[in-house]
Amino acid sequence: MSHQEPTIATILRLLAAEYDGPVEERRVLEQVLERRPSSAKNPYATIRERLRWDGLMLGWLRLNRRELIPLRIAMHGLRFRCVPRACDVEAGLLPLAHLQPFAGLRGADLTLRDPAGRPMALVEPTEAERGGLSMPSFDLGAWYARERFAPGDSILVTAVSADPLTLQIEREGAAEFRPAAVASQDAELLDAIVEKVSRSNVALLPCDEVVLPVFAAAGWRTGYPGSPWQLLVTRDGRLQLVDDIFLTSQRHPSLRLFSSDEVFEPLPAAEPDRQAADSALLAEIDSLQRELQRSREQDATAGIWDGRVQRASAALGSGERYGDGPGGIGGLVDDLDDDWPEPDMFGLDDDEDDAELRAAEGRMLSLLPPETVARLQQARPEEAELIIAENLNLLLSRDLSLFPRLEPAPPTSQSVGDLSADAIADDGWELSLDDDDEDWVGEIDDALEGEGDSEGVYAQSGELISRFHDYLAELGKSSATARARARALRVYADFLASYYGRTLAEGDYATLDECLFFYYPRRVLNTSPRQVREICTAIKQFYRFLRERGSSADDRFAAALWRRREQAARVVEIYERIASDSPSFELLFERLFRPYTE
Repeated sequence: MSHQEPTIATILRLLAAEYDGPVEERRVLEQVLERRPSSAKNPYATIRERLRWDGLMLGWLRLNRRELIPLRIAMHGLRFRCVPRACDVEAGLLPLAHLQPFAGLRGADLTLRDPAGRPMALVEPTEAERGGLSMPSFDLGAWYARERFAPGDSILVTAVSADPLTLQIEREGAAEFRPAAVASQDAELLDAIVEKVSRSNVALLPCDEVVLPVFAAAGWRTGYPGSPWQLLVTRDGRLQLVDDIFLTSQRHPSLRLFSSDEVFEPLPAAEPDRQAADSALLAEIDSLQRELQRSREQDATAGIWDGRVQRASAALGSGERYGDGPGGIGGLVDDLDDDWPEPDMFGLDDDEDDAELRAAEGRMLSLLPPETVARLQQARPEEAELIIAENLNLLLSRDLSLFPRLEPAPPTSQSVGDLSADAIADDGWELSLDDDDEDWVGEIDDALEGEGDSEGVYAQSGELISRFHDYLAELGKSSATARARARALRVYADFLASYYGRTLAEGDYATLDECLFFYYPRRVLNTSPRQVREICTAIKQFYRFLRERGSSADDRFAAALWRRREQAARVVEIYERIASDSPSFELLFERLFRPYTE
Protein backbone atom coordinates (compact mmCIF):
# COMPACT_ATOMS: atom_id res chain seq x y z
CA MET A 1 0.00 0.00 0.00
CA SER A 2 1.43 3.38 -0.98
CA HIS A 3 1.80 6.14 1.59
CA GLN A 4 -0.70 8.23 -0.37
CA GLU A 5 -3.50 5.67 -0.17
CA PRO A 6 -6.19 6.92 2.23
CA THR A 7 -7.01 4.87 5.30
CA ILE A 8 -10.45 3.53 6.10
CA ALA A 9 -10.70 5.98 8.98
CA THR A 10 -9.84 8.93 6.73
CA ILE A 11 -12.43 7.92 4.14
CA LEU A 12 -15.14 7.43 6.76
CA ARG A 13 -14.46 10.93 8.16
CA LEU A 14 -14.72 12.41 4.67
CA LEU A 15 -17.96 10.58 3.93
CA ALA A 16 -19.46 11.78 7.22
CA ALA A 17 -19.05 15.33 5.93
CA GLU A 18 -20.78 14.56 2.62
CA TYR A 19 -24.15 13.30 3.89
CA ASP A 20 -26.88 15.41 5.46
CA GLY A 21 -29.16 12.65 6.74
CA PRO A 22 -29.53 8.90 7.28
CA VAL A 23 -27.80 6.64 4.79
CA GLU A 24 -27.83 2.89 4.20
CA GLU A 25 -24.76 1.29 5.73
CA ARG A 26 -24.22 -0.71 2.53
CA ARG A 27 -23.87 2.53 0.58
CA VAL A 28 -21.17 3.78 2.97
CA LEU A 29 -19.29 0.48 2.74
CA GLU A 30 -19.39 0.55 -1.05
CA GLN A 31 -18.08 4.10 -1.17
CA VAL A 32 -15.19 3.21 1.13
CA LEU A 33 -14.25 0.34 -1.17
CA GLU A 34 -14.53 2.57 -4.23
CA ARG A 35 -11.82 4.80 -2.76
CA ARG A 36 -9.81 1.99 -1.19
CA PRO A 37 -10.30 -1.29 -3.09
CA SER A 38 -9.75 -4.54 -1.20
CA SER A 39 -9.17 -8.13 -2.30
CA ALA A 40 -10.25 -9.57 1.05
CA LYS A 41 -12.78 -12.41 1.04
CA ASN A 42 -15.23 -10.21 2.95
CA PRO A 43 -14.05 -6.62 2.45
CA TYR A 44 -17.00 -5.21 4.38
CA ALA A 45 -15.95 -6.87 7.64
CA THR A 46 -13.01 -4.58 8.44
CA ILE A 47 -15.02 -1.45 7.69
CA ARG A 48 -17.87 -2.65 9.88
CA GLU A 49 -15.46 -3.26 12.74
CA ARG A 50 -14.13 0.30 12.47
CA LEU A 51 -17.67 1.63 12.50
CA ARG A 52 -18.57 -0.56 15.45
CA TRP A 53 -15.73 0.48 17.72
CA ASP A 54 -14.70 3.91 16.41
CA GLY A 55 -17.84 5.12 14.65
CA LEU A 56 -18.49 8.12 16.90
CA MET A 57 -14.89 9.30 16.71
CA LEU A 58 -15.04 8.93 12.92
CA GLY A 59 -18.22 11.00 12.72
CA TRP A 60 -20.86 8.25 12.39
CA LEU A 61 -23.74 7.11 14.58
CA ARG A 62 -25.58 3.84 13.99
CA LEU A 63 -29.36 4.38 13.93
CA ASN A 64 -30.30 0.71 13.49
CA ARG A 65 -28.93 -2.44 11.94
CA ARG A 66 -29.05 -1.02 8.41
CA GLU A 67 -28.76 2.76 8.70
CA LEU A 68 -26.08 5.23 9.74
CA ILE A 69 -26.27 8.98 10.22
CA PRO A 70 -23.45 11.54 10.40
CA LEU A 71 -22.91 12.43 14.05
CA ARG A 72 -22.90 16.13 13.23
CA ILE A 73 -26.44 15.84 11.83
CA ALA A 74 -27.66 13.78 14.79
CA MET A 75 -26.20 16.26 17.28
CA HIS A 76 -27.02 19.58 15.62
CA GLY A 77 -29.72 21.40 17.57
CA LEU A 78 -30.21 18.45 19.93
CA ARG A 79 -31.49 19.48 23.36
CA PHE A 80 -31.50 17.68 26.70
CA ARG A 81 -31.91 18.46 30.37
CA CYS A 82 -29.60 18.16 33.37
CA VAL A 83 -30.80 18.38 36.96
CA PRO A 84 -27.73 18.84 39.19
CA ARG A 85 -27.82 17.40 42.67
CA ALA A 86 -27.82 19.70 45.66
CA CYS A 87 -24.21 18.71 46.36
CA ASP A 88 -23.26 19.65 42.77
CA VAL A 89 -24.79 23.10 43.14
CA GLU A 90 -23.17 23.62 46.52
CA ALA A 91 -19.75 22.65 45.10
CA GLY A 92 -20.30 24.83 42.01
CA LEU A 93 -19.70 21.88 39.69
CA LEU A 94 -21.50 19.83 37.05
CA PRO A 95 -20.06 16.27 36.81
CA LEU A 96 -19.40 15.19 33.24
CA ALA A 97 -21.70 12.22 33.79
CA HIS A 98 -24.68 14.59 33.40
CA LEU A 99 -23.67 15.22 29.77
CA GLN A 100 -23.20 11.60 28.76
CA PRO A 101 -23.56 10.16 26.19
CA PHE A 102 -23.79 13.43 24.29
CA ALA A 103 -20.26 14.37 25.31
CA GLY A 104 -17.30 12.91 27.05
CA LEU A 105 -18.03 9.20 26.78
CA ARG A 106 -15.51 8.36 24.07
CA GLY A 107 -13.00 11.14 24.30
CA ALA A 108 -14.80 13.85 22.35
CA ASP A 109 -13.45 17.40 22.68
CA LEU A 110 -16.08 19.60 24.24
CA THR A 111 -16.75 23.27 24.83
CA LEU A 112 -19.46 24.15 27.35
CA ARG A 113 -20.56 27.79 27.29
CA ASP A 114 -23.33 30.07 28.48
CA PRO A 115 -25.54 32.12 26.09
CA ALA A 116 -23.03 34.99 26.29
CA GLY A 117 -20.31 32.71 24.95
CA ARG A 118 -18.40 32.41 28.23
CA PRO A 119 -16.74 28.95 28.37
CA MET A 120 -16.83 26.73 31.44
CA ALA A 121 -13.62 25.08 32.56
CA LEU A 122 -13.37 21.30 32.89
CA VAL A 123 -11.63 20.45 36.17
CA GLU A 124 -10.57 17.43 38.17
CA PRO A 125 -11.98 18.20 41.61
CA THR A 126 -10.04 17.29 44.71
CA GLU A 127 -11.38 14.87 47.27
CA ALA A 128 -11.97 17.75 49.67
CA GLU A 129 -14.06 19.59 47.09
CA ARG A 130 -16.18 16.59 46.20
CA GLY A 131 -16.46 14.77 49.51
CA GLY A 132 -14.23 11.92 48.36
CA LEU A 133 -15.40 11.81 44.74
CA SER A 134 -12.91 12.26 41.92
CA MET A 135 -14.62 12.69 38.56
CA PRO A 136 -14.22 15.28 35.78
CA SER A 137 -16.64 18.18 36.27
CA PHE A 138 -17.33 21.57 34.76
CA ASP A 139 -16.76 24.54 37.03
CA LEU A 140 -20.14 26.30 37.02
CA GLY A 141 -19.66 28.17 40.29
CA ALA A 142 -19.71 31.65 38.78
CA TRP A 143 -22.57 30.76 36.44
CA TYR A 144 -24.64 29.28 39.27
CA ALA A 145 -24.15 32.52 41.20
CA ARG A 146 -25.05 34.80 38.26
CA GLU A 147 -28.17 32.76 37.49
CA ARG A 148 -29.12 32.38 41.17
CA PHE A 149 -29.28 28.68 40.51
CA ALA A 150 -30.92 26.64 43.28
CA PRO A 151 -31.26 22.91 43.90
CA GLY A 152 -34.18 21.60 41.84
CA ASP A 153 -33.53 23.98 38.95
CA SER A 154 -32.63 22.53 35.54
CA ILE A 155 -29.88 23.15 33.03
CA LEU A 156 -31.20 23.09 29.45
CA VAL A 157 -28.41 22.06 27.09
CA THR A 158 -28.38 22.74 23.34
CA ALA A 159 -25.80 21.37 20.89
CA VAL A 160 -24.91 24.38 18.74
CA SER A 161 -22.04 22.69 16.93
CA ALA A 162 -20.96 19.09 16.50
CA ASP A 163 -17.46 19.60 15.10
CA PRO A 164 -15.99 20.80 17.35
CA LEU A 165 -18.64 19.83 19.88
CA THR A 166 -20.07 22.94 21.51
CA LEU A 167 -22.88 22.81 24.07
CA GLN A 168 -24.73 25.87 25.32
CA ILE A 169 -26.45 25.95 28.69
CA GLU A 170 -29.32 27.98 30.13
CA ARG A 171 -31.17 27.87 33.43
CA GLU A 172 -34.79 26.85 33.92
CA GLY A 173 -36.22 27.35 37.38
CA ALA A 174 -37.95 24.45 39.08
CA ALA A 175 -41.28 26.31 38.98
CA GLU A 176 -40.96 26.77 35.19
CA PHE A 177 -40.68 23.06 34.40
CA ARG A 178 -43.67 21.79 32.36
CA PRO A 179 -44.12 18.08 33.20
CA ALA A 180 -47.25 17.71 31.07
CA ALA A 181 -45.30 18.83 28.02
CA VAL A 182 -42.74 16.03 28.38
CA ALA A 183 -44.80 13.11 29.72
CA SER A 184 -45.22 11.38 26.37
CA GLN A 185 -41.64 12.17 25.40
CA ASP A 186 -40.31 10.64 28.61
CA ALA A 187 -42.41 7.50 28.13
CA GLU A 188 -41.27 7.11 24.53
CA LEU A 189 -37.62 7.58 25.47
CA LEU A 190 -37.73 5.11 28.35
CA ASP A 191 -39.62 2.46 26.37
CA ALA A 192 -37.14 2.75 23.52
CA ILE A 193 -34.18 2.35 25.89
CA VAL A 194 -35.77 -0.66 27.59
CA GLU A 195 -36.47 -2.29 24.23
CA LYS A 196 -32.92 -1.82 22.97
CA VAL A 197 -31.39 -3.20 26.14
CA SER A 198 -33.76 -6.15 26.38
CA ARG A 199 -33.13 -7.11 22.73
CA SER A 200 -29.38 -7.24 23.26
CA ASN A 201 -27.56 -10.35 24.43
CA VAL A 202 -24.70 -8.25 25.82
CA ALA A 203 -24.68 -8.00 29.61
CA LEU A 204 -23.48 -4.38 29.72
CA LEU A 205 -24.27 -1.89 26.96
CA PRO A 206 -22.50 1.49 26.74
CA CYS A 207 -25.12 4.19 26.99
CA ASP A 208 -24.01 5.90 23.77
CA GLU A 209 -25.00 2.81 21.76
CA VAL A 210 -28.49 2.94 23.24
CA VAL A 211 -29.41 6.54 24.05
CA LEU A 212 -27.87 8.44 21.14
CA PRO A 213 -29.74 6.52 18.41
CA VAL A 214 -33.05 7.07 20.24
CA PHE A 215 -32.49 10.82 20.41
CA ALA A 216 -31.23 10.99 16.81
CA ALA A 217 -34.43 9.42 15.46
CA ALA A 218 -36.88 11.25 17.75
CA GLY A 219 -39.08 14.07 16.51
CA TRP A 220 -38.68 15.89 19.84
CA ARG A 221 -34.87 15.93 19.88
CA THR A 222 -34.67 19.68 19.15
CA GLY A 223 -37.77 20.67 21.14
CA TYR A 224 -38.48 21.29 24.79
CA PRO A 225 -36.22 18.87 26.72
CA GLY A 226 -37.77 16.08 28.76
CA SER A 227 -36.44 14.52 31.93
CA PRO A 228 -32.80 13.38 32.05
CA TRP A 229 -32.59 9.86 30.65
CA GLN A 230 -30.45 8.78 33.60
CA LEU A 231 -33.20 9.68 36.08
CA LEU A 232 -35.79 7.85 33.99
CA VAL A 233 -33.65 4.71 34.02
CA THR A 234 -32.79 4.79 37.72
CA ARG A 235 -36.45 5.26 38.63
CA ASP A 236 -37.57 2.36 36.45
CA GLY A 237 -37.58 -1.20 37.69
CA ARG A 238 -36.65 -2.77 34.36
CA LEU A 239 -33.12 -1.40 33.97
CA GLN A 240 -30.00 -0.72 35.95
CA LEU A 241 -27.40 1.99 35.29
CA VAL A 242 -23.90 0.83 36.18
CA ASP A 243 -21.04 3.27 36.76
CA ASP A 244 -23.12 6.03 35.10
CA ILE A 245 -22.15 4.56 31.73
CA PHE A 246 -23.46 1.03 31.22
CA LEU A 247 -27.04 -0.16 30.89
CA THR A 248 -28.22 -3.64 31.80
CA SER A 249 -31.52 -5.42 32.28
CA GLN A 250 -30.02 -7.77 34.86
CA ARG A 251 -31.27 -6.73 38.27
CA HIS A 252 -29.88 -8.35 41.39
CA PRO A 253 -30.05 -6.79 44.86
CA SER A 254 -26.42 -7.65 45.48
CA LEU A 255 -25.46 -5.37 42.59
CA ARG A 256 -27.13 -2.33 44.09
CA LEU A 257 -24.02 -1.38 46.03
CA PHE A 258 -22.88 1.50 43.89
CA SER A 259 -19.34 2.85 43.89
CA SER A 260 -18.78 6.18 45.59
CA ASP A 261 -18.14 7.86 42.24
CA GLU A 262 -21.61 7.25 40.82
CA VAL A 263 -23.78 10.31 40.21
CA PHE A 264 -27.05 8.64 39.29
CA GLU A 265 -28.14 6.25 42.01
CA PRO A 266 -31.63 4.79 42.34
CA LEU A 267 -33.96 6.97 44.35
CA PRO A 268 -34.40 5.78 47.94
CA ALA A 269 -37.42 3.55 48.19
CA ALA A 270 -38.96 1.42 50.85
CA GLU A 271 -37.42 -2.03 50.80
CA PRO A 272 -40.17 -4.49 49.89
CA ASP A 273 -40.98 -7.09 52.44
CA ARG A 274 -38.59 -9.88 51.43
CA GLN A 275 -40.66 -12.64 52.97
CA ALA A 276 -43.83 -11.49 51.19
CA ALA A 277 -41.99 -11.09 47.87
CA ASP A 278 -40.43 -14.56 48.16
CA SER A 279 -43.78 -16.08 49.11
CA ALA A 280 -45.38 -14.57 46.01
CA LEU A 281 -42.51 -15.81 43.85
CA LEU A 282 -42.78 -19.28 45.36
CA ALA A 283 -46.50 -19.37 44.55
CA GLU A 284 -45.69 -18.38 40.96
CA ILE A 285 -43.06 -21.11 40.74
CA ASP A 286 -45.40 -23.76 42.12
CA SER A 287 -48.05 -22.78 39.58
CA LEU A 288 -45.50 -23.08 36.77
CA GLN A 289 -44.30 -26.43 38.10
CA ARG A 290 -47.85 -27.80 38.03
CA GLU A 291 -48.10 -26.71 34.41
CA LEU A 292 -44.73 -28.29 33.61
CA GLN A 293 -45.79 -31.55 35.23
CA ARG A 294 -49.02 -31.67 33.23
CA SER A 295 -47.13 -31.07 29.99
CA ARG A 296 -44.61 -33.80 30.74
CA GLU A 297 -47.37 -36.25 31.69
CA GLN A 298 -49.24 -35.49 28.45
CA ASP A 299 -46.08 -36.06 26.40
CA ALA A 300 -45.45 -39.34 28.25
CA THR A 301 -49.02 -40.48 27.57
CA ALA A 302 -48.52 -39.63 23.89
CA GLY A 303 -45.49 -41.92 23.81
CA ILE A 304 -43.02 -39.11 23.17
CA TRP A 305 -41.19 -39.64 26.48
CA ASP A 306 -40.69 -42.66 28.72
CA GLY A 307 -41.13 -40.61 31.88
CA ARG A 308 -37.55 -41.00 33.13
CA VAL A 309 -35.75 -37.78 34.12
CA GLN A 310 -32.10 -37.33 33.11
CA ARG A 311 -29.86 -35.34 35.48
CA ALA A 312 -26.34 -35.54 34.04
CA SER A 313 -25.82 -31.77 34.09
CA ALA A 314 -26.62 -31.70 37.83
CA ALA A 315 -23.63 -33.89 38.65
CA LEU A 316 -20.51 -32.28 40.09
CA GLY A 317 -16.96 -33.41 39.64
CA SER A 318 -17.25 -35.64 42.72
CA GLY A 319 -20.25 -37.42 41.24
CA GLU A 320 -22.71 -35.81 43.69
CA ARG A 321 -25.85 -34.12 42.50
CA TYR A 322 -27.46 -30.92 43.65
CA GLY A 323 -29.49 -31.62 46.75
CA ASP A 324 -28.10 -35.17 47.22
CA GLY A 325 -25.66 -36.32 49.82
CA PRO A 326 -25.59 -35.70 53.55
CA GLY A 327 -26.63 -32.08 53.28
CA GLY A 328 -29.70 -32.76 51.14
CA ILE A 329 -31.25 -29.57 49.82
CA GLY A 330 -29.43 -27.68 52.54
CA GLY A 331 -26.22 -28.25 50.59
CA LEU A 332 -27.62 -26.83 47.37
CA VAL A 333 -25.99 -23.42 47.54
CA ASP A 334 -22.68 -24.91 48.65
CA ASP A 335 -22.78 -27.23 45.66
CA LEU A 336 -23.43 -24.26 43.39
CA ASP A 337 -20.47 -22.47 44.90
CA ASP A 338 -18.36 -25.53 44.09
CA ASP A 339 -19.60 -25.39 40.52
CA TRP A 340 -18.65 -21.70 40.28
CA PRO A 341 -15.16 -21.80 41.81
CA GLU A 342 -14.27 -19.42 44.58
CA PRO A 343 -12.34 -17.16 44.65
CA ASP A 344 -11.50 -17.91 41.01
CA MET A 345 -14.55 -16.18 39.53
CA PHE A 346 -13.08 -16.17 36.02
CA GLY A 347 -13.43 -19.88 35.31
CA LEU A 348 -9.70 -20.67 35.25
CA ASP A 349 -8.64 -24.24 35.97
CA ASP A 350 -5.48 -25.56 37.58
CA ASP A 351 -3.46 -25.97 34.39
CA GLU A 352 -0.02 -24.39 34.35
CA ASP A 353 -1.00 -22.58 31.17
CA ASP A 354 -3.30 -20.40 33.26
CA ALA A 355 -0.53 -19.24 35.61
CA GLU A 356 -0.25 -15.82 33.97
CA LEU A 357 -4.00 -15.28 34.08
CA ARG A 358 -4.13 -16.36 37.70
CA ALA A 359 -1.35 -13.93 38.55
CA ALA A 360 -3.29 -11.11 36.85
CA GLU A 361 -6.38 -12.11 38.79
CA GLY A 362 -4.43 -11.95 42.02
CA ARG A 363 -3.07 -8.49 41.17
CA MET A 364 -6.56 -7.28 40.36
CA LEU A 365 -7.99 -8.56 43.64
CA SER A 366 -5.15 -6.91 45.56
CA LEU A 367 -6.08 -3.54 44.03
CA LEU A 368 -9.77 -3.72 44.92
CA PRO A 369 -11.25 -2.67 48.25
CA PRO A 370 -11.88 -5.60 50.65
CA GLU A 371 -15.64 -5.12 50.49
CA THR A 372 -15.53 -5.37 46.67
CA VAL A 373 -13.48 -8.58 46.83
CA ALA A 374 -16.04 -10.00 49.24
CA ARG A 375 -18.84 -9.15 46.80
CA LEU A 376 -16.97 -10.84 43.94
CA GLN A 377 -16.46 -14.01 45.93
CA GLN A 378 -20.17 -14.24 46.66
CA ALA A 379 -21.36 -13.23 43.19
CA ARG A 380 -22.82 -15.25 40.37
CA PRO A 381 -20.80 -15.13 37.13
CA GLU A 382 -23.04 -12.47 35.58
CA GLU A 383 -22.92 -10.45 38.81
CA ALA A 384 -19.12 -10.58 38.87
CA GLU A 385 -19.06 -9.07 35.38
CA LEU A 386 -21.11 -6.10 36.55
CA ILE A 387 -19.08 -5.63 39.74
CA ILE A 388 -15.82 -5.54 37.78
CA ALA A 389 -17.36 -3.03 35.35
CA GLU A 390 -18.17 -0.77 38.28
CA ASN A 391 -14.50 -0.71 39.24
CA LEU A 392 -12.86 -0.44 35.81
CA ASN A 393 -11.85 3.19 36.30
CA LEU A 394 -10.22 2.36 39.63
CA LEU A 395 -8.31 -0.62 38.17
CA LEU A 396 -7.15 1.37 35.14
CA SER A 397 -5.83 4.15 37.33
CA ARG A 398 -3.95 1.76 39.64
CA ASP A 399 -2.45 -0.79 37.22
CA LEU A 400 -2.78 -0.32 33.47
CA SER A 401 -0.85 -3.56 32.88
CA LEU A 402 -3.94 -5.50 33.90
CA PHE A 403 -5.40 -4.57 30.50
CA PRO A 404 -2.74 -5.43 27.90
CA ARG A 405 -3.23 -4.57 24.26
CA LEU A 406 -4.78 -7.52 22.46
CA GLU A 407 -3.28 -8.50 19.14
CA PRO A 408 -5.86 -9.63 16.58
CA ALA A 409 -5.88 -13.34 15.87
CA PRO A 410 -4.99 -14.43 12.34
CA PRO A 411 -8.02 -14.96 10.12
CA THR A 412 -9.40 -18.47 9.90
CA SER A 413 -11.66 -20.10 7.39
CA GLN A 414 -15.27 -19.21 7.93
CA SER A 415 -17.54 -21.92 9.26
CA VAL A 416 -21.11 -22.19 10.37
CA GLY A 417 -21.50 -20.46 13.70
CA ASP A 418 -18.29 -18.41 13.33
CA LEU A 419 -18.56 -15.23 15.39
CA SER A 420 -15.64 -13.47 13.72
CA ALA A 421 -16.03 -10.28 11.75
CA ASP A 422 -15.77 -12.19 8.50
CA ALA A 423 -18.90 -14.13 9.43
CA ILE A 424 -21.09 -11.03 9.65
CA ALA A 425 -23.70 -11.20 6.92
CA ASP A 426 -23.34 -8.78 4.05
CA ASP A 427 -27.00 -7.85 4.25
CA GLY A 428 -27.06 -6.61 7.85
CA TRP A 429 -25.00 -5.55 10.84
CA GLU A 430 -26.60 -8.10 13.17
CA LEU A 431 -27.62 -11.58 12.20
CA SER A 432 -31.33 -12.31 12.05
CA LEU A 433 -33.22 -15.30 13.29
CA ASP A 434 -36.19 -15.02 10.98
CA ASP A 435 -37.53 -13.20 8.00
CA ASP A 436 -38.98 -10.44 10.18
CA ASP A 437 -35.52 -9.11 10.94
CA GLU A 438 -35.26 -10.44 14.47
CA ASP A 439 -31.75 -9.42 15.53
CA TRP A 440 -30.85 -11.77 18.36
CA VAL A 441 -27.39 -13.20 17.99
CA GLY A 442 -26.57 -15.96 20.48
CA GLU A 443 -23.00 -15.50 21.62
CA ILE A 444 -22.26 -19.02 22.83
CA ASP A 445 -18.78 -20.14 23.82
CA ASP A 446 -17.64 -22.69 21.28
CA ALA A 447 -14.69 -23.92 23.33
CA LEU A 448 -15.72 -27.40 24.44
CA GLU A 449 -14.28 -28.24 27.84
CA GLY A 450 -15.33 -31.89 27.96
CA GLU A 451 -12.99 -34.84 28.24
CA GLY A 452 -12.60 -38.10 26.39
CA ASP A 453 -14.12 -38.20 22.94
CA SER A 454 -16.62 -35.37 23.51
CA GLU A 455 -14.72 -33.14 21.11
CA GLY A 456 -15.11 -35.72 18.37
CA VAL A 457 -18.79 -36.06 19.15
CA TYR A 458 -19.21 -32.31 19.05
CA ALA A 459 -17.41 -32.23 15.69
CA GLN A 460 -19.94 -34.73 14.32
CA SER A 461 -22.74 -32.44 15.49
CA GLY A 462 -20.93 -29.62 13.74
CA GLU A 463 -21.18 -31.50 10.46
CA LEU A 464 -24.92 -31.91 10.98
CA ILE A 465 -25.25 -28.21 11.79
CA SER A 466 -23.45 -27.35 8.55
CA ARG A 467 -25.88 -29.49 6.57
CA PHE A 468 -28.80 -27.85 8.39
CA HIS A 469 -27.43 -24.42 7.45
CA ASP A 470 -27.36 -25.44 3.78
CA TYR A 471 -30.88 -26.86 4.09
CA LEU A 472 -32.21 -23.53 5.35
CA ALA A 473 -30.50 -21.76 2.48
CA GLU A 474 -32.17 -24.15 0.05
CA LEU A 475 -35.53 -23.22 1.57
CA GLY A 476 -34.86 -19.60 0.69
CA LYS A 477 -33.90 -18.34 4.16
CA SER A 478 -31.51 -15.42 4.21
CA SER A 479 -27.85 -16.11 4.96
CA ALA A 480 -28.23 -14.25 8.25
CA THR A 481 -31.22 -16.35 9.29
CA ALA A 482 -29.50 -19.61 8.35
CA ARG A 483 -26.35 -18.73 10.28
CA ALA A 484 -28.24 -17.62 13.36
CA ARG A 485 -30.49 -20.70 13.43
CA ALA A 486 -27.45 -22.94 13.02
CA ARG A 487 -25.68 -21.13 15.84
CA ALA A 488 -28.66 -21.53 18.16
CA LEU A 489 -28.24 -25.33 17.93
CA ARG A 490 -24.82 -25.16 19.55
CA VAL A 491 -26.26 -24.91 23.07
CA TYR A 492 -27.87 -28.33 22.74
CA ALA A 493 -24.94 -29.78 20.79
CA ASP A 494 -22.48 -28.70 23.48
CA PHE A 495 -24.78 -30.02 26.20
CA LEU A 496 -25.16 -33.45 24.57
CA ALA A 497 -21.45 -33.82 23.89
CA SER A 498 -20.36 -32.65 27.34
CA TYR A 499 -22.79 -34.60 29.51
CA TYR A 500 -23.92 -37.57 27.42
CA GLY A 501 -21.24 -38.08 24.77
CA ARG A 502 -23.94 -37.89 22.10
CA THR A 503 -24.32 -36.11 18.80
CA LEU A 504 -27.35 -34.05 17.87
CA ALA A 505 -28.64 -37.04 15.91
CA GLU A 506 -28.99 -38.86 19.25
CA GLY A 507 -31.03 -36.21 21.01
CA ASP A 508 -34.27 -37.13 22.72
CA TYR A 509 -37.05 -35.72 24.88
CA ALA A 510 -35.36 -36.30 28.25
CA THR A 511 -32.04 -34.65 27.36
CA LEU A 512 -33.69 -31.72 25.59
CA ASP A 513 -36.00 -31.12 28.55
CA GLU A 514 -32.97 -31.15 30.87
CA CYS A 515 -31.07 -28.78 28.60
CA LEU A 516 -33.89 -26.23 28.30
CA PHE A 517 -35.29 -26.35 31.81
CA PHE A 518 -32.19 -26.93 33.94
CA TYR A 519 -28.89 -26.54 32.10
CA TYR A 520 -29.58 -23.46 29.97
CA PRO A 521 -30.96 -21.13 32.70
CA ARG A 522 -28.05 -21.87 35.05
CA ARG A 523 -25.00 -22.49 32.90
CA VAL A 524 -25.21 -20.28 29.81
CA LEU A 525 -24.20 -16.64 30.23
CA ASN A 526 -26.51 -13.82 29.19
CA THR A 527 -29.60 -15.98 28.99
CA SER A 528 -32.92 -14.43 28.07
CA PRO A 529 -36.49 -15.61 27.51
CA ARG A 530 -36.25 -14.57 23.90
CA GLN A 531 -33.10 -16.59 23.28
CA VAL A 532 -34.50 -19.81 24.70
CA ARG A 533 -37.60 -19.43 22.48
CA GLU A 534 -35.34 -19.10 19.44
CA ILE A 535 -33.34 -22.15 20.51
CA CYS A 536 -36.58 -24.14 20.64
CA THR A 537 -37.49 -22.97 17.14
CA ALA A 538 -34.07 -23.88 15.73
CA ILE A 539 -34.19 -27.34 17.33
CA LYS A 540 -37.68 -28.04 16.00
CA GLN A 541 -36.60 -27.14 12.45
CA PHE A 542 -33.34 -29.11 12.78
CA TYR A 543 -35.05 -32.39 13.69
CA ARG A 544 -37.65 -31.89 10.96
CA PHE A 545 -34.68 -31.54 8.59
CA LEU A 546 -33.18 -34.80 9.91
CA ARG A 547 -36.50 -36.62 9.42
CA GLU A 548 -36.92 -35.30 5.88
CA ARG A 549 -33.38 -36.38 4.97
CA GLY A 550 -33.86 -39.84 6.48
CA SER A 551 -31.38 -39.35 9.35
CA SER A 552 -34.09 -39.59 12.01
CA ALA A 553 -37.40 -41.37 12.09
CA ASP A 554 -39.05 -39.26 14.76
CA ASP A 555 -38.94 -35.54 15.38
CA ARG A 556 -41.98 -35.47 17.66
CA PHE A 557 -39.95 -34.76 20.80
CA ALA A 558 -38.49 -31.58 19.28
CA ALA A 559 -41.94 -30.37 18.25
CA ALA A 560 -43.27 -31.16 21.73
CA LEU A 561 -40.54 -29.12 23.43
CA TRP A 562 -41.09 -26.32 20.93
CA ARG A 563 -44.71 -26.17 22.10
CA ARG A 564 -43.33 -25.69 25.62
CA ARG A 565 -41.07 -22.80 24.64
CA GLU A 566 -43.08 -20.28 26.68
CA GLN A 567 -42.60 -22.46 29.75
CA ALA A 568 -38.84 -22.46 29.16
CA ALA A 569 -38.90 -18.69 28.78
CA ARG A 570 -40.77 -18.33 32.08
CA VAL A 571 -38.17 -20.47 33.89
CA VAL A 572 -35.41 -18.16 32.65
CA GLU A 573 -37.37 -15.05 33.58
CA ILE A 574 -38.21 -16.29 37.08
CA TYR A 575 -34.62 -17.43 37.75
CA GLU A 576 -33.40 -13.90 37.04
CA ARG A 577 -35.79 -12.63 39.71
CA ILE A 578 -34.53 -14.90 42.48
CA ALA A 579 -32.32 -12.72 44.69
CA SER A 580 -28.99 -14.40 45.37
CA ASP A 581 -28.92 -12.99 48.91
CA SER A 582 -32.45 -14.09 49.78
CA PRO A 583 -32.78 -16.39 52.81
CA SER A 584 -35.22 -18.38 50.66
CA PHE A 585 -32.81 -18.83 47.76
CA GLU A 586 -32.31 -22.57 48.34
CA LEU A 587 -36.02 -23.26 48.51
CA LEU A 588 -36.85 -21.12 45.46
CA PHE A 589 -34.03 -22.71 43.45
CA GLU A 590 -35.09 -26.22 44.39
CA ARG A 591 -38.73 -25.60 43.52
CA LEU A 592 -37.97 -23.85 40.22
CA PHE A 593 -35.74 -26.64 38.92
CA ARG A 594 -37.77 -29.67 39.93
CA PRO A 595 -37.52 -32.54 39.09
CA TYR A 596 -33.78 -31.99 38.58
CA THR A 597 -33.14 -31.01 42.20
CA GLU A 598 -35.03 -33.93 43.77
